[in-house]
Amino acid sequence: MTELTIVWLMQYQEVFVWIGLLSFFTFLLGLLLMPFVITRLPEDYFLSPQNSDQASTGLRDSSTLFLVTKNLMGGVLLGLGVVMLFLPGPGLMVALIGLSLVDIPGKRWVLGRILNISGLRSAINGLRYKRGRPPLKFED
Repeated sequence: MTELTIVWLMQYQEVFVWIGLLSFFTFLLGLLLMPFVITRLPEDYFLSPQNSDQASTGLRDSSTLFLVTKNLMGGVLLGLGVVMLFLPGPGLMVALIGLSLVDIPGKRWVLGRILNISGLRSAINGLRYKRGRPPLKFED
């Protein structure tokens, strides 16, 4: 049984290397994007629904190419985050970044519920404070 496992692992060694590299690069991407996304959100982002997510994030360019690229990137990151919940990598962080980028109904509610964790909320507001931004306000 052990010999079969080793043979199988050696047979798919390249696949495992690619999965590891993908996990590493999405982790780095998450580390780079998370502060940018968090600091760009207006302080009342989770209080009142707004008509346009790109206006609420401070990204006012409404070109079709921008919106398609943003949603495509968000969808890819959301999918990778869900996959990484079961594989090595920062699944929740990457999924949250992806969710914050896509334009889908109910995303603010989901993000608000996840960010309702007090330790996570204080860490995010601490990052915003360091960047000179006011803390996020939540409906409690």
